[in-house]
Amino acid sequence: MKLTTTQIRAKLEEAKARLKDVQERGNEAINKYDLRLGYDADFYLNRCPLLANHVIYYEKMLENETQGQLSMFE
Repeated sequence: MKLTTTQIRAKLEEAKARLKDVQERGNEAINKYDLRLGYDADFYLNRCPLLANHVIYYEKMLENETQGQLSMFE
């Protein structure tokens, strides 16, 4: 299912907020289940920067979507 531009923007904002939360609160922002499995803030921020990748993914998706919309008018 393709996301709308509005949905992509919302997902991007959620991803940015989640990344900022973990950067600021560290392990307090990570759920207990993940912590028990060894997935702490360091894991998500440094060893496997999954949260930053979510931000990059939605930024690229938004860029592609807006470029596609602009090219329709050229």
